[in-house]
Amino acid sequence: MRDFSAAAGRLRSLSLGAKLLYTAFTVASLVGLLVSWRLYGAMVQDAGSAGYYAGAPAVAPPPAPTQAPAAAAAADEPALDLGPELELPATQEAPRVLVEQISERKLLEVTHFHLFSVPVYVLILAHLWLLARLPSWLHTAGVVAAVAASGLHIAAPWLIRGAPGAAALMPISGVAMLLSLGAMAVVSTVDMWLPRRSRRGEAAPPAEAD
Repeated sequence: MRDFSAAAGRLRSLSLGAKLLYTAFTVASLVGLLVSWRLYGAMVQDAGSAGYYAGAPAVAPPPAPTQAPAAAAAADEPALDLGPELELPATQEAPRVLVEQISERKLLEVTHFHLFSVPVYVLILAHLWLLARLPSWLHTAGVVAAVAASGLHIAAPWLIRGAPGAAALMPISGVAMLLSLGAMAVVSTVDMWLPRRSRRGEAAPPAEAD
C-alpha cells in the first residue's frame, strides 16, 4: 500500500477527469451520510435505540386532549343517547406503544453488510484526506476520528442489545461519524479544486541522460 501521507498536496495536481470523478464520489458520500441518518430515524422512530435493539419498553406519548363539539355544548339541542354499550369511557388509559425488537439474525445481517461496506467507504475518503495539503497531525487526527467513530457505530447495536442503558452510543457515534467523514469529504473536495501552488526551494528533477 502506498504511503499517501508523503504525497500531501497531490489533490491539486490531479487531472480534470480525476477531479470530477473524486468530486462525484465525495458528493455521493455526503448524500449517503444524510440518507443513513434519516434511515436510522425511520427505523427506531419513537421507540429509540434502546427499544429497537434491546426491546426496552417505550414511553407512550400522552393522549391528545379531545374537545367537545360545539353542537353538543349548545343547550338548545338535544343530546344524543348512544346507549350503555356505545358510550365512551370518561377516562381512557394511555395507549401502549408496540415495540418490535430487531431479531438477532437481522442484526447479524446488518452488521455483516456494514463490516464490508463501511471500511471501504472510510478507506477511500481517508486516502483523499491524506492527499490534501494539511498538517500531518491533522491527517492523523482525522483518520483516528473517522475509524473510531465508524467502528463504534458498527458495534453500538450489539452494545445496546446487551445493555439498554448504553442507548446514547448510537446517536453519539452516528453524529461523530457524520462530522468526521463529512469533514473529510468537504475538505478534500475544496482542496482538490484550489489552484496548485509551487513550492519554493524544491530541487529540480534530475535531467535524464541521453
